[in-house]
Amino acid sequence: MIPDISRLAERSVLDTDRVQWEIESRSSDFSEFELAVRDVVLEVADAGVNRTVAAPRIVSELLGLSRTLAATRDAAGGSIRSALRRTVNAKTLHALREAGLYEDGDGVQPVWPHAGMLILNTMLGCSFGCVYCFRADEQHEGVEWFLNGRPTQVVDEPTVVERLARHPLFVPGATQIGLHSATTEPFLPQVRESTFALLDLLERRGWGNDVMIITKHYLREEDVARLAAYRSFQILLFLTHNAAPAAMETMGAGPGFLERKLRTVEYVLAQPNLAAAHYFRPIVPGWNDADEQIAAALSFGEPLGLTVIGGLKAIPKMQEISVQRGLPLPVLDNGSQDKYFPPELVDRILATHRRLGLTSTLVGDQSCGLTVMLSRLRGRAVPNVEATRMYDLATGRPAKCMGLCPPEQLAACTSPPPPAPSEVRALLSRFGIAGRFDVEPDGVRLYSDARPSRQEIEALAAHLRFAVHWRSDRKSADPTAVRP
Repeated sequence: MIPDISRLAERSVLDTDRVQWEIESRSSDFSEFELAVRDVVLEVADAGVNRTVAAPRIVSELLGLSRTLAATRDAAGGSIRSALRRTVNAKTLHALREAGLYEDGDGVQPVWPHAGMLILNTMLGCSFGCVYCFRADEQHEGVEWFLNGRPTQVVDEPTVVERLARHPLFVPGATQIGLHSATTEPFLPQVRESTFALLDLLERRGWGNDVMIITKHYLREEDVARLAAYRSFQILLFLTHNAAPAAMETMGAGPGFLERKLRTVEYVLAQPNLAAAHYFRPIVPGWNDADEQIAAALSFGEPLGLTVIGGLKAIPKMQEISVQRGLPLPVLDNGSQDKYFPPELVDRILATHRRLGLTSTLVGDQSCGLTVMLSRLRGRAVPNVEATRMYDLATGRPAKCMGLCPPEQLAACTSPPPPAPSEVRALLSRFGIAGRFDVEPDGVRLYSDARPSRQEIEALAAHLRFAVHWRSDRKSADPTAVRP
């Protein structure tokens, strides 16, 4: 019996009876196992569809996907619901998204605009087991959305790089690129070769865009050597260690894992053309903020000379999941969209840094870490890619800049060189943004009838390394700043 597909049919602007007939006729020659896989695909599609758009070919595509998935696994290889369902979920939701029938609640796509960057994602799913993961199955109902424990490839690497080339916010040689952010861990054994396949394709394209990789995993010596071999772009590597207990990050808490991560630091430092920093995030009161944990994490980052610190953003069910994991309830500001990072915790981290006699630079934002790495590589201070300190001063928001960088770096981020009007005009044209602008000392002021998207504003600021503020017209007395 065909599963209920009435929701899928309605959202696809199709007649339910016609869809059922099409499913029956097109799968009349399916084997028993193919029918079983078909039913799971249809169940996932009916539960997952969340947008309405005419999609006359969706049934044919889902049936073709069912047959392809069935062909990859022998019927005796295990239960569909336990062993194959996660792959079915990943690929079915991807098919719905490609048809316009599914929108990821967190906005993550194969090429994902985020904080002025473009993140490339070929995989879905992670086995690291982080309690705070906003994409984990624990956070969602209905479908096994994040596929915890089984990274699954949903789109091939050439397709993703080709989409990057066509993306409206991509500028060859300028747009910073990230790999596998918020979809998986880039150096899990099941993901590692996809990471290198993306890098190989970028090398062949020769665009020269900086590539950011954040990893909680350890890297083998041969992995580091492969990273160091790329010549057409600069890799900016964040090595994460936050002294988390096992209940907070299941995979990375063991002493053997930490030993491998310490060796990773040694391998990276042996490659002078690799830029790397320590990611000490998230730091959560009650979980990994004990003095000895802070000292251990800061000591890990000392050889790299640069540590990015930061707090935790509240996610749904955080309190409930903490109890399930045996963790104390975290102290979070659930009413804020910002990460919770109380000043007294920052003060304790700085005090521990001084007490240990450490000399590494501490910064409080990912963009600051990227900026300092680039400044060190180039031998001169470059402005922050998100104009963070400039935004602090221009808008009066609580400072994201910690003010601990060398004076020349602070000066570059406070008063970056203004972009030439021709540069602003070219970017606006490239991004398809209509409007007038003025280049002022505190940022580019953009005037237009339609407000650009947050992603467009972030992309403008990142490419210009200069703040960008929008207002609807020149007569408005109170400009609305759109900030990273």
